[in-house]
Amino acid sequence: MDEGSHKRELDRGGHLRGESEDLGPAQGPGASSLDKGGRGTLEDWETDVGEGFSLYYDSYSVDERVDSDSKSEAEALAEQLSEEEEEEEEEEEEEEEEEEEEDEESGNQSDRSGSSVRRKAKKKWRKDSPWVKPTRKRRKREARPKEPRGAVHPAVCPRGPPVGSAHGVPPQVRPRDPLSDFPLGLSGPCPTERGFEELPLCSCRMEAPKIDRISERAGHKCMATESVDGELLGCSAGILKRETMRPSSRVALMVLCCGYFCSAGTFLECHPDFRVTHRFHKACVSQLNGMVFCPHCGEDASEAQEVTIARENVAVPPPGTPAPPPPAQDAPGRADTSQPRYLQASGRHHRQLRPSLALPNGGCLSAVGLEAGPGREALEKALVVQESERRKKLRFHPRQLYLSVKQGELQKVVLMLLDNLDPNFQSDQQSKRTPLHAAAQKGSLEICHVLLQAGANINAVDKLQRTPLMEAVVNNHVEAARYMVQRGGCVFSKEDGSTCLHHAAKSGNLEMVSLLLGTGQVDVNAQDNGGWTPIIWAAEHKHIEVIRLLLTRGADVTLTDNEENICLHWASFTGSAAIAEVLLNARCDLHAVNYHGDTPLHIAARESYHDCVLLFLSRGADPELRNKEGDTAWDLTAERSDVWFALQLSRKLRAAPGSAVQVLGLADVARGYENVPIPCVNGVDGEPCPEDYKYVSENCETSTMNIDRNITHLQHCTCGDDCSSSNCLCGQLSIRCWYDKDGRLLQEFNKIEPPLIFECNQACACWRNCKNRVVQSGIKVRLQLYRTAKMGWGVRALQTIPQGTFICEYVGELISDAEADVREDDSYLFDLDNKDGEVYCIDARYYGNISRFINHLCDPNIIPVRVFMLHQDLRFPRIAFFSSRDIRAGEELGFDYGDRFWDIKSKYFTCQCGSEKCKHSAEAIALEQSRLGRLDPHPELLTDLGPLPPCPP
Repeated sequence: MDEGSHKRELDRGGHLRGESEDLGPAQGPGASSLDKGGRGTLEDWETDVGEGFSLYYDSYSVDERVDSDSKSEAEALAEQLSEEEEEEEEEEEEEEEEEEEEDEESGNQSDRSGSSVRRKAKKKWRKDSPWVKPTRKRRKREARPKEPRGAVHPAVCPRGPPVGSAHGVPPQVRPRDPLSDFPLGLSGPCPTERGFEELPLCSCRMEAPKIDRISERAGHKCMATESVDGELLGCSAGILKRETMRPSSRVALMVLCCGYFCSAGTFLECHPDFRVTHRFHKACVSQLNGMVFCPHCGEDASEAQEVTIARENVAVPPPGTPAPPPPAQDAPGRADTSQPRYLQASGRHHRQLRPSLALPNGGCLSAVGLEAGPGREALEKALVVQESERRKKLRFHPRQLYLSVKQGELQKVVLMLLDNLDPNFQSDQQSKRTPLHAAAQKGSLEICHVLLQAGANINAVDKLQRTPLMEAVVNNHVEAARYMVQRGGCVFSKEDGSTCLHHAAKSGNLEMVSLLLGTGQVDVNAQDNGGWTPIIWAAEHKHIEVIRLLLTRGADVTLTDNEENICLHWASFTGSAAIAEVLLNARCDLHAVNYHGDTPLHIAARESYHDCVLLFLSRGADPELRNKEGDTAWDLTAERSDVWFALQLSRKLRAAPGSAVQVLGLADVARGYENVPIPCVNGVDGEPCPEDYKYVSENCETSTMNIDRNITHLQHCTCGDDCSSSNCLCGQLSIRCWYDKDGRLLQEFNKIEPPLIFECNQACACWRNCKNRVVQSGIKVRLQLYRTAKMGWGVRALQTIPQGTFICEYVGELISDAEADVREDDSYLFDLDNKDGEVYCIDARYYGNISRFINHLCDPNIIPVRVFMLHQDLRFPRIAFFSSRDIRAGEELGFDYGDRFWDIKSKYFTCQCGSEKCKHSAEAIALEQSRLGRLDPHPELLTDLGPLPPCPP
């Protein structure tokens, strides 16, 4: 018998299931038929099978020696029935002790059979067998006449292998006549109480010889027949050992491998010991005096639990397949021990069982779910070893499981899990790391598998908030990470703000990055505690292929870290001109400055990266720009170096007549008050960056407005989620929540007459990051203040902006309509359009943000929406700009100022947007006046015709 031989319960406490401990589970329909009908006597059995039938064991011997099983059978009869004299019992005990000492001297540690097991079983029967009445004392019994061979003794289980058993016996060989209504396991009526003393149980702990002839005839294949949901299937697994076993006393010896006899279906489970599990069909229970008992161990089965074992991918015989024929007999009374012919004829009916061990917590250790490979082979081997070897009762400290996992000792890990060690134990000595952390760090797929089967928490975090999946990602174990993801590992957990994607991008593992992005659960632009995105990590560590992959998945090259460095700064710092070029092609801002005022050119010059300096100069970088220390790039380089000469040449070229270059006027017009810097550039003329106003990020007041900011007056929601449900009160105030999961306006949002939006406020019970807090989160898109050719200063996008994205808020000074009428410069007024009561305006002339520079476009790409956040005073809505369509990088932003504005301002200037739909240009105004002049003699036509459509300029 090989290491995973048919002894299913060795993994659950050292009990062998070669014969009886799988006899019960295997007894399905057949056992039921025996219970309900059939004569149940050996005479009836011999009538069915013929006079020539005899036990194979009874007549077999090797080298003139009687096999050990025949001896065990006799001992079983003596132990269960005779017990004639106490002196004889003492002699037997002395003999058994001598045999046990011999076993110990021989070094045999297998508990599949042996005198020690028989002795323990015998003592158990004597002390607490449920089949002996408690009030009944053992007494000397009368000698009985020797019964003829083949007679059924009350203490011997008369049941043959039923249909669906895995005993290797043809299903046709079974009693066909009904039994009498006596308890199962009794051969017939017993005139005395003696017949009910002990219920006959299966005797499975027997030593068996190694017979080469049997294994050779079987083709070195397992000879077991399995019951899978009531169907018979043959096991075709190869055997490693030639040790023979038999499932019952009426079945010949055969070679078995490692499979379960009852492989799939619904069974009852008996737990006589926390490490021992016996499975049997419901119809196979032993009954006595109205009580039910386990057919294996005789324990009370009234509390047996029903379990269902799912069938694996098994080649099931097609419908209509006839029952397998009985095997041919070698000689009268001897069953064929070779492979059944129906299994030899059709290989597709074979099923190779995998080893499996039951855990004390009810779980199961197996290799099911692991892909084929070295890890699966190692796990199956470990499970087979645990099945075949005696499991010593050792005491382990919970810490030892972590240490064994860390050392990759799979055998010890399996043994400790079978000993019920906690797979989620966390120790301060290991920084609260679980064994699964160590397995993932090592990349041991098979250990991860058994730990998860034992109940390990796949998303457990250590002191650093690192999960097992992060360990696999950090250590570049792709297969372990893939397995963790498939088992439900959280891919967006954060360790110091870093997700698994951050770690994968940092290590440059393209396959790992692709795996994580393929889950659809990661944020490609997530920022860690330092503000670093995955693409910044990849740029800093020179992983150009990872950068290309991240760009295809929507990585934002304009996001900055906590020191306002973008990924181009880090590419410049590492001196990778190839990565810098990829980022510039993705419209990365060449003139972006960090907290110290350094541009990428400053960094490249300081680090003397000649290739990067040449690349930046060729793309229009300004070598005269100074950082906060007042240094230009030329000041930071070594004199007369290659970089120094390159900067000198660029300076001379820029000073040449007719050269037109874009000059960076200011690194950030917001001076750090916005989430992202907003640079100012001028490539048209020498106009400096405007400074005739005060930049503010929120509306301000220069006089008392009496805005109702009382928090008790705020209507608020009580959501416990992200306010995505229709029950959110703030969403109901807005008719519905108009933001999607990405914080963009829904497609059905009315862009012509936008409704009011009520965002969640400080009185709400929801979290700060709920989906109904978009405008109050501030500017998140990259913008640039630049000098236009015809319209002065304007604002353009430095990145592609999807439709519905929040751009910025129109911020300025809150004034009344009466105050607006007396102000000289009304170019920056924005009416709040309050139809009830007094009207108020926002004037961005003296106080404002980047929105004050947004020009008018007759074909606008942004729309204003009234939003309420910190208060709900309807007189003072916040004006938020959202993109009305997709905006390309480099495209100017603009909204429609309205006809009221142009009715007044058209006398002083005209629209220069250049759109085909422009209706406020000089040409469009001239055409409109001409049309009206022709209609003056006929005023009645003016109301009927209306204005003509605008003409192209």
